[in-house]
Amino acid sequence: MCRRAIRSVRRRCSPVLERLRENRLDAGLLVTPLQEPGITERHLFYEDYVVYVSPSESVYRKRYVLADDIDTRRLWLLEEGHCMRSQIMRLCELKKAGAPMSNFQYEAGSVETLKRMVETRHGITIIPELALEELTPRQAKVVKQRLLDALHAEILRSLPRTMLTPQGKDVLKLAPADR
Repeated sequence: MCRRAIRSVRRRCSPVLERLRENRLDAGLLVTPLQEPGITERHLFYEDYVVYVSPSESVYRKRYVLADDIDTRRLWLLEEGHCMRSQIMRLCELKKAGAPMSNFQYEAGSVETLKRMVETRHGITIIPELALEELTPRQAKVVKQRLLDALHAEILRSLPRTMLTPQGKDVLKLAPADR
């Protein structure tokens, strides 16, 4: 039986992909989809992103935030080479022609740094849901409600109360056709 040591090292996405392609690394945990030729992807879990926004930003007062609501000139991003950065760029369509970016760009090496930038310098960032577990009560106030939760609540508010419980739903009601 061959035993191999498992070593966990935190790296940006691009060096991990390079080592995988060169067979210097057996496996890597990365944000997907990568859509990289020669790399086999297997999903471990699906994680939502949340908007982390300063109270001084106009979107702070919104219940949920869409990609179009994000002022890309006020967006803090991870530095180039992070898989999460690529996902956020796609999500916010930042690579499309004409997407305005700030004259001053700061790129962080960690989600924690992004959160600190929003707290001290204002602006907006997008963080993974797992990062919420580490938030203090003060930090939790700047997280926007997830879009699906907001849509779910809005739909439920618009339905008649009789549709909110399964009671009596197995009985069909007949409606006369001559109305």
